Amino acid sequence: MASSAFRDRLRAGERLLGTLVQIPRPEVSLRLAGQGFDWLFLDGEHGGFGPAETSRTLASLKGAVPCLLRVPSQDPEVLGDAAACGADGLIVPHVDTAAQAEAIVKAVHGRGLVVVQAESAEAATNIGAIARVPGVDAIFVGPYDLSASLGISEQFSHPAFLEAVASIARTCHEASMPLGIFRMTAAEIRTHEEDGFTLLATGLDGTLLEAGARAMLAELRG
Repeated sequence: MASSAFRDRLRAGERLLGTLVQIPRPEVSLRLAGQGFDWLFLDGEHGGFGPAETSRTLASLKGAVPCLLRVPSQDPEVLGDAAACGADGLIVPHVDTAAQAEAIVKAVHGRGLVVVQAESAEAATNIGAIARVPGVDAIFVGPYDLSASLGISEQFSHPAFLEAVASIARTCHEASMPLGIFRMTAAEIRTHEEDGFTLLATGLDGTLLEAGARAMLAELRG
């Protein structure tokens, strides 16, 4: 699928189900792509996806599923190298200001979607300006870093966390900006759908592998 087609689906508010991939082996992404995900989240921040690993994976997938690559930093050279890999877009971490978002859009230079992560109290405060930067295609909430920034690390039912996420959602809706979020389980991700989150990433490759093995052993051992 071309990047433009995925962007159209994102802008149309389609529910796009993805999962986080940290193991930089094409075989892993191929197996996940075959399960029917709408997109794959290739992780170059906490996972092993550099430009070379991303290029090999994309070549193996042959366009079977859209892939967004998360980069490790906002460095223009890093963004340029990542954009040249041919992924459908980039997910850029720790975007706290509109000025940062503008610099990211400039560095990517139209080579795929630009998805910026809101994962701090500062980002939540500035979300209105960030969401109105031309060239930003979606805002993606990082719940772990956001909760840590609020001083309530991984307390995802805490009122302060819930209000921060709701505030980001309200502001993005006003700006007609698509919203995404990562949560570890299907039950957790469903709690955000009523707030209009549509670019959804649930689980990650390592935990899915562990869960499958654990379930099989539990069944075998009774």
